[in-house]
Amino acid sequence: MQKVKFYIWKVGIKICLTVCLVALSNIGWGDGHLKVMEKEKQLVLTGEISKALGEYESHLRGAVEYLVCGRDGKEYESIIVVDATTKEIYDALSKLGVEVGTPPGYDAEKDAPTPPTGTAFILSVAWKDGNEMKKVRAEELVLNVKTQKPLQPVAWVYSGSRIVPDLDSEDEDAMMPQAFMSNDIVALRVFDASALFQNPLPESSEENIYKKNDALLPELGTPITLTIEVNPKMQLYVLISGKVQGVGFRNFTQRNAKQLGVNGYAKNLPNGKVEIVAEGDKAQLDALVALVKKGPRYARVDSIEIDERAFTGEYENFGIRY
Repeated sequence: MQKVKFYIWKVGIKICLTVCLVALSNIGWGDGHLKVMEKEKQLVLTGEISKALGEYESHLRGAVEYLVCGRDGKEYESIIVVDATTKEIYDALSKLGVEVGTPPGYDAEKDAPTPPTGTAFILSVAWKDGNEMKKVRAEELVLNVKTQKPLQPVAWVYSGSRIVPDLDSEDEDAMMPQAFMSNDIVALRVFDASALFQNPLPESSEENIYKKNDALLPELGTPITLTIEVNPKMQLYVLISGKVQGVGFRNFTQRNAKQLGVNGYAKNLPNGKVEIVAEGDKAQLDALVALVKKGPRYARVDSIEIDERAFTGEYENFGIRY
């Protein structure tokens, strides 16, 4: 009887250990202001909406150059200031297994700038709004001054910042990413090689193209949480109701899906709805969903149902089904 009890006790201990290990595998590692969520391929950082925004309003005329910077960075022209240092973020991305990309530069032979390359990331911001938590894509906090619309959904390129001499090192040959000194984290301009992340949109090469989006931005100094997530590939199954048949909705969807690099199909259903199956990365799919929520000129979208599914890779283009 004692042997049976001992065996049951051992089994119980093993089960408890297994449960604990599973739980630990889902925990984010960090020290409070930065958590590394290995399973989700995410970093979660604390920070605030920059109190210094508009500090040099007469000189900058509201222009912002950075979406995110660290403390003692260019807080007066950054939307968000995070508590983590640039080096902590750099090291945390390495923990996630993300390789450093190539910062923007200059091709002397072609006499032209070279764009940044690297892993793409999705950025989202959350803050407390009254008794509720509000969460948006980070680019929604930025306004394009030409279109007077929020910055469109984008996948931010992790280039890793240009390498410069480490002036604090005793080794004369020591080098380091420039971002470690400047604390520039997410640049709104594509050719700003000082930051870890760049905006790949062609419009970002223009001077003073962005301002803060006052229509959405919470009060300056509001505490926020910033999530930096590897841009995942996925499939969306979408059902759209309303006046969506006989108004060119499928052609509209196909045209925009091709421009965004999304594969799949659009199909009219007997119940009057339009069915869309779309595959791509999250940034591409978010952009497509934003477009189909409005639809073509003569359409009326009453409701939209979205189901996230695993990426299959079975679609080679975006077609129309009958």
